[in-house]
Amino acid sequence: MSEQNEETRGKNVSENMQVQLDELESLQAMFYNPGEIKLEDVGVFNLIQDYVAGKTMSVPPSLGFTVNVPIDHNKFEMCISLCYEYPYVEPEIVVRNCLLNRKQHMELNKKIGEFLRKLPKGEPCIFTVISWLQDNALDYCKLEKPKATPEKCQKDEEQVRYWIYSHHIYSKTKRKALIDLANELKITGFVMPGKPGVICIEGDTSDVIEWWQTVKSMNWKKIYCKITESNKEDLKGTNFLKFHNFTEQVFENRGPKFNHMDMGEFYKYLEKHELGYIFKDIFGVEIKTP
Repeated sequence: MSEQNEETRGKNVSENMQVQLDELESLQAMFYNPGEIKLEDVGVFNLIQDYVAGKTMSVPPSLGFTVNVPIDHNKFEMCISLCYEYPYVEPEIVVRNCLLNRKQHMELNKKIGEFLRKLPKGEPCIFTVISWLQDNALDYCKLEKPKATPEKCQKDEEQVRYWIYSHHIYSKTKRKALIDLANELKITGFVMPGKPGVICIEGDTSDVIEWWQTVKSMNWKKIYCKITESNKEDLKGTNFLKFHNFTEQVFENRGPKFNHMDMGEFYKYLEKHELGYIFKDIFGVEIKTP
């Protein structure tokens, strides 16, 4: 990239982040009661201010914040993450509320994603999404709740492991949602945040499918299940499940924005859990070991 193009890119990023700061300021004027708006990381907010002011040349991480939107005496928590390309790319938005079950959360966030994709690019849209939520949120509280099903026989159900690949996983709120849902469904594995993001989820088929359907309904730039394994295909005769719980795994950061994980350390982690063979299938390359 030429120096001129690099300079232009930097100018565009700075302009985008100024738009983000202006939009956040407008939101803070609207939601001024204590706790209605919470910054995910005040340090990142300060870095963005410094970048816009020309005090630093390093592009800051994504701006993340939560807006608690009051609707009919209830609070709907809207978790928002804005990458440096916003408003020219869609924001990441996840909405949660204690009134909603998993199916209702899935349907609501799926509709929000569809609504976002229809909005014009290049214009701030958080106000627009909040307005849509205020008009439509209560409809999802009225969805028919799923009927209780008989308790399944654990030993007869197939167990699966999904390897999920995402363009990036930055938002702390979204990362917490991944862990909370896995714990709720009592399934195991890990999430490796950063760029790219990798998730391993394992457990009984019905639980893993429910987790994946809920997660992929969230608004992502790019996420897909790359590899599926099953205990019925495992001929090694060993315990199929390799983890005891679901955790976040962060390895030594690399790269100018400290958002790329150390792949060597990641490979060692996989090897520790007898899963080193999957590295090449995920990334398409062999890991170089000493």
